[in-house]
Formats: sequence, C-alpha cells, structure tokens
Amino acid sequence: MTSDRPTYDIDLYSDEVIGDPYPHYRALRDAGAAVWLTKNEAWAITRYQDVRDALRNPQVFSSAHGCMLNEPMNEAVKGIMLCSDDPHHMALRKVFAEPLMPGALAKIKDRLVTLADAKIDELVDSGSFDAVADLAHYLPLTVVTELVGLNDEGRAQMLAWAAGIFNAFGPLPNARTEAGLATAQLVFEYINTRAPRETFLPGGLGARIFECADRGLVSQEQAKVLLIDYLTPALDTTINATSSAIWLFGQFPDQWDLIREDPSLIPNAINEVVRLESPIRAFARYVTQDHTMGGVALDAGSRAVILYASANRDERKWDDPERFDVRRKVADHMGFGHGTHTCAGMHLAKMEIQCLLEALARRVHRFELGEGQHSVHNVLRGLVKLPVAVH
Repeated sequence: MTSDRPTYDIDLYSDEVIGDPYPHYRALRDAGAAVWLTKNEAWAITRYQDVRDALRNPQVFSSAHGCMLNEPMNEAVKGIMLCSDDPHHMALRKVFAEPLMPGALAKIKDRLVTLADAKIDELVDSGSFDAVADLAHYLPLTVVTELVGLNDEGRAQMLAWAAGIFNAFGPLPNARTEAGLATAQLVFEYINTRAPRETFLPGGLGARIFECADRGLVSQEQAKVLLIDYLTPALDTTINATSSAIWLFGQFPDQWDLIREDPSLIPNAINEVVRLESPIRAFARYVTQDHTMGGVALDAGSRAVILYASANRDERKWDDPERFDVRRKVADHMGFGHGTHTCAGMHLAKMEIQCLLEALARRVHRFELGEGQHSVHNVLRGLVKLPVAVH
C-alpha cells in the first residue's frame, strides 16, 4: 500500500458515526478521492463523481467477490444478484426485475391508491400517529409481502429478516454485524429447508421464480438465491424513505406547501428525499486490480466502501446540498445506486411513496413533529419512530 494515501482514523460503523454521519462524510470528501479507513481496513469512496465512476467500472470495483465488509457473509451470499457481475448478474436481473418494471406494476397501481387513501383517511381522522409504524410500514408490509407471495411465517418475519441481513453487511468485529449474521443464517435455513416452492402463494413473485427455473431461465439453486434478493431490499428502503419524507416535510413546511399546490412535484420530491436522507448509505466493492482514483493508489485485493449517502451531499455536485428543495434537479442522485446494479425495485418503492404523499397532500395542511428516533444500523438510514400530529 502507498505511504502517502489519505487516512481517516474513525470507525465508520461506530454508534457515534452512524448517529451523526454527515460531518464525517464531509471530512472524508475533503480528505481525498479515496480515503483509507484505518479502523475498517477499507477505502472510502465518497465524492459524487468518484462514486459514479466506481459504479460504472465493475471491472475494477467488482460485486462478484461480495458487497460486505466481512468474509463470512461474502461467502454465504456468493452468487446472489447483488453480489455478482455481468453477464451472470444481468441474466439473474432479467428474471428478477421483469415484474417490477413500470408496465408490470401498472396492474397494482389502483390497489395501491385504494389502500393508501383508506389508510390516510384513518390516520388523519385520528389526528396523530407514528409515521413509521402506522404509516411507512403499511404498504410494504401489506403489498410487498403479498406480492412476493410469502406464507404466514415469512410475512411475520420479513421485516426483521431484511434489517438483520443488511446489518450483516458490516465489518467484524461488530455486534450489529454478528447479530445480522445470525439472522442471515435463519433466512438461509428458511429458504433452503423450511420454504420449498409450495410455501409461496400462487401468482406471487416467489412462485414465479420457480416457474422461471422450470423453463430453464435460471437453475433451481439460483431460484432459491433470487428469493434472498426479494426478501431483503423491498421493505426497509421504502419504509425509511417514506418516514424520512414526513420528517423533512414537517421541518420544512414551505416545501410541503409547494407539494400541496402542485402535486406533480411529488415524483421529484421523492428523489430529493432519497438524495438528502439516502436509505442505503453504502455497499462495499472488491478492488480487482491496482487502480488510481484522483491521484490515490488503490491496491488490488482491497475493499472499497461506496458511500451513496455522501455522494448525495457532495458540494462538488449539488448547490447548498444540505438544503431540502423539492424543485431541485435531482434525477441523477445516487440513492438508488447507479449503473448495472441500479435498484431493481425502485419503481415499486416510488409508486408506494407517491400514493401515500398524494393522499396526504389532499388531507394534510401541516405536520407537527414529535421527537423522532433514528435507527442505529450498519447500512440503513431511517427512523424507528416519529410521532406526528396532523392539521
């Protein structure tokens, strides 16, 4: 390794940094294009353009060696869609993503609108609610678990499973990573032994994966692996973005006024929420060869933490990046990733959030926020509670 590399002597996965990450992201951006995290033994890639370049260069920044900072998890999930490079990744993604494209999702739009309207009427009539448990959880836990076609056991466990697996992306030693590895083991056991194809309801995405295997589009083993991709990212990211939207609109009522006056701003507002409070803060990549980024030499065989949440607040890209602005031109944010691994479920997530915000815009003049609480999580950024009174 080079002796003149920029370094940062803070554990990126400590409670302190997770609780208040943005000053650390700024310090990392200022330190260099790539900064060696001495406590985590990995590079931090934090600037917008460098994150974009890395995500467009899987030949150097590979997913196939795992996207986690610990080898037990990298080994356990080898070959899943998230942890693969093209052409293997694209072959899996073609099967996985087809029912999640806008055309296919149009079939469930009316159901989402009906459910969102009824839930918002109920919550607004009550006068106050928890924007996480009562609002943000509702559509993902109602529609996504139904869409996947999970049985009762899977539906009851899906939220805890997803959060646990994401915690397992962290470094070792780390208590959250260790707990996440234990949860991941339970999920693998469920998929491999207690959840044969018959346990997935007919017509759901889980059953469809096995039907694709019957047609030879993927192997039976790959079908089981793809189930992990459905179980993990479909809930927490949408939940966190939804509750973060309420949190931001409560703090910036002028921005909510703009939404109420012009609901056509809602799709762009969702992108701005995801930019400012990115639900996934980072995934790792494996550096396959010696590579220079911004004058910093990265060594083959090292790990790089690709910090989407930092790129989305990079002063080099965004004017006044800490400001919440629903009119900002923000379609090229990194909150859903970039390149071949762009989030396959982002269209469903945006549709769910849009249905809720449209219903709220018709009923709510102001959000009065109580004391919220952010989660302490290795990968996910979001609230675990947010009391709200509505006017």
